[in-house]
Amino acid sequence: MRKAMLAALAILAVAAVPAAVFAAKVIVPEGTEIKVRFDSSEKVNSGKLEKGASVKIVLAEDIKIGGKTIVEKGAGGTAVVEEAVKASKPGKPGKIKVTFFDLDTKGDYKAALNGKIMLSGSVSDEGGGRKIISWIFILGLFIKGGQGEIDTALDYTATIAESIILESN
Repeated sequence: MRKAMLAALAILAVAAVPAAVFAAKVIVPEGTEIKVRFDSSEKVNSGKLEKGASVKIVLAEDIKIGGKTIVEKGAGGTAVVEEAVKASKPGKPGKIKVTFFDLDTKGDYKAALNGKIMLSGSVSDEGGGRKIISWIFILGLFIKGGQGEIDTALDYTATIAESIILESN
């Protein structure tokens, strides 16, 4: 009788433990390379953005650990304009550099305390210069160089900046 009562208490104790204790945990290691893409509804160029501006990014491919999808494609994130120089006269090209900042989780795994996945890496572009043309023709003094522009149709490589533990829902 005493054994049966102890067994019943053990079952009740296990049932009373929150489900989070049994949640699966996965570590996404620092240095993991992922593919991101800029939101195609935004133009990412030196003529429109200023240093410090936030730019939306999305995860272009699932993040998988051990063959299991940990973060689903389409998860949103943020990049920040680190450098933006507008094109100017005579023929001077614009420049833009954008640094990947963070990524939200999407799918069956979440970061503790609604945390985000921190990213590193950057992408940059310099517009085409038209300096020679501007000096050949006297009216060329009024010709601007091209803006630096990041192609939003391409995938770019970002890196997980610090290891993070994700837990299943």
